[in-house]
Amino acid sequence: MSLEVHGGMRFRRQRLSALLLSLFAMLVLAACGSDSEGADSTSSAGDGSGTAASEDGSGGTLRVAMTAANIPIPDQFPTEGGEGHRFVAVNVYDRLLNWETDQGDHPPGPVPGLATEYSVADDSLTWAFKLREGVTFHDGTPFNVEAVKFSFDRVLDPDFEYFSQSQAALGGSNIAKIASYRIVDETTFEVTTKVPWAFFPYDVALISIVSPTAVQTYGNEAYAQHPAGTGPFKVDRYVDGQVMELVPNESYWGGAPKLDRLILYPMPEPATRLAALQSGEVDWAEVPPPDSIAQLEASGFQVLLKGYPHAIVMELDTTEAPFDDVRMRQAVAYGIDREGMMTLINNVGIPADQYFYEGHPWRDDTFEGYHYDAERARALMEDAGYSGGVEIRIAHPISGSGNMFPGPMTEKFQQDMAAIGINVTLVPLEWTALQTMRRAGLQSGDGAQVDGLYFSPNTQAPMFAFASYLTERIPPAGCCNPTAYSSAEADAIMAEASTTFDVEAQNELLREFHGTVIRDAPMVPVAHDLNLRVMRPEVKGWIQPQSWWGDFTSVWVDD
Repeated sequence: MSLEVHGGMRFRRQRLSALLLSLFAMLVLAACGSDSEGADSTSSAGDGSGTAASEDGSGGTLRVAMTAANIPIPDQFPTEGGEGHRFVAVNVYDRLLNWETDQGDHPPGPVPGLATEYSVADDSLTWAFKLREGVTFHDGTPFNVEAVKFSFDRVLDPDFEYFSQSQAALGGSNIAKIASYRIVDETTFEVTTKVPWAFFPYDVALISIVSPTAVQTYGNEAYAQHPAGTGPFKVDRYVDGQVMELVPNESYWGGAPKLDRLILYPMPEPATRLAALQSGEVDWAEVPPPDSIAQLEASGFQVLLKGYPHAIVMELDTTEAPFDDVRMRQAVAYGIDREGMMTLINNVGIPADQYFYEGHPWRDDTFEGYHYDAERARALMEDAGYSGGVEIRIAHPISGSGNMFPGPMTEKFQQDMAAIGINVTLVPLEWTALQTMRRAGLQSGDGAQVDGLYFSPNTQAPMFAFASYLTERIPPAGCCNPTAYSSAEADAIMAEASTTFDVEAQNELLREFHGTVIRDAPMVPVAHDLNLRVMRPEVKGWIQPQSWWGDFTSVWVDD
């Protein structure tokens, strides 16, 4: 088998390099195009990229108000969903493959991390990772191939002394395709997947590597109080529910961060984050109230907006009336005044007529999309036998990681539905409770009490985007199919896509999968998030990414 070298990585003849680069770069037109739904929005920084790249400096303390309800537990797979990954995992840990978040030109994908290169064998199952040498963990112990195996054992081998069931559950969807793994030699680690899996690099890029010595010293239960990765920042102070303080890893293999200290505060309420920013308690606030943007810009704050692959959707229970009828799901889709909703939140999102923006390679341009048409929505309801109206219950998060503004957005949804004859009772839930409901499925436990839920899927990678609409659940924790949507046609398309290494052919299959599912509308697209964050003008060096997570190593505070 011939191999090619690209960016320090080895790829198979079937253009695996093109696949892996394309799966994160192919969104550029959608996320950057000036006249597409995924276009960048302007900000006080000019291009949504933060401070000018030509500036240089170092030092300072950066205080961040997160949207999380709690400080993410800094274990191998942090808690608090995407918020745990974006602020803790990418800073404290490396993975065999990291994410290319040091740029804002295209959505990032897997790039070399603790592995400098990797390849897949002719069997399309066996992946070999060549490890980086000379790296140490935060506790001073060496990173080596045994540490990689230890980290895999900890979440994959129930007989392992330090196996963690809770961590295995949190990382369930990322480790589900792994059949076996082994040490080949001192610098080579090999993983075999259960089936040919072209998306495996994305899974690897979410499996953090922990210090075996730290786990062995403190045990699984206490490890999170003494976490040790190889990442650019080290945990210096961690108080559950209150604060996490990170300091630079001066010996980081990728170069020491510029900051002196990074402090994370959980602040789930937008108004609380805004008050903290305006009072000088924090330097950086995720998703403040949208009606504060003009005032913040006038006061000299940096207001950053940039399109990235992250959608807001309404997921509907396809097993019970009324949404067991596709016409009723489509009625909801046509009944949402998305433009009005975006105006309500000061246009910090983009109306979503499909799951993907215009220009996105997975968007189905043969489908017109769902645009506001109340008359068409009422006609679909009448055709489905619901001309007299119907009552439904929709769960939504109170706040939480990446949910934009569920309060005003669901209230507008409620008003729009009332206009077409659907009476919506809103069921507010804490974010983790809603996640638990979603993982169990809307047909189980508390989920059986609602007909749908407001959710915010990260569509950055194929399984992030599509796993929720496949018939087969992903064990053990499950991340998919809360709606119980089932389509043999869609499943067959995705099965082919996941084993197709030619990028153009795979993109076509993913377009076809998206088109099949979006027409059936098990989820109704609502908005594309623009990743709103606001920071003091003294915060320098941040590059606003087309991603849920970014690179804090380039940031400093010029006080």
